[in-house]
Amino acid sequence: KAAEGTCVGILFVISGSIKIQRINAEGEETNLYNIRQGEFCHEALSCISNFESLNITGKAVQDSEVCIIPLDIARSYLVKDNEFLTYIYGDLYNKFITIIENKEEIVHESLETRLVKLLLNKNSKIIYATHSELAFEIDSAREVVSRKLKSLEKRGYIKLERGKIIILNNLKDIL
Repeated sequence: KAAEGTCVGILFVISGSIKIQRINAEGEETNLYNIRQGEFCHEALSCISNFESLNITGKAVQDSEVCIIPLDIARSYLVKDNEFLTYIYGDLYNKFITIIENKEEIVHESLETRLVKLLLNKNSKIIYATHSELAFEIDSAREVVSRKLKSLEKRGYIKLERGKIIILNNLKDIL
């Protein structure tokens, strides 16, 4: 949406990755999903349909290139091009599945398991991230993540340094 609140078009990712988050009335952020190359930001659906904004925002998590498809062009293709409509709905369906899976993971997996999986997904023996950044990625509080990281350190799996986590032992053993 433009600064004045009018919708200018649909965000489409050409390359990179954008983290999509919802911001509630208290200003708290919730991770919803990432959009990557070839995917759309679905806040645009509220623009196209004149629905109330979903109050979501996007943050690039790596160097990214995006384009804005003007609303009149998007509306025209939605009406005229069944393949475009099917692509949009398929992309939306995949985002909905991601949200459901994330919710199930939060409800059914321990915080430690989610944190270990996040560290493993970084695919590195040295992870440059703050406790706040990790907490944000797994939808938790920094203090809780700090305690869990300290526990992993005491058990000899990691070494904590300022802004850096060094993997010492196989974290898969915890899972």
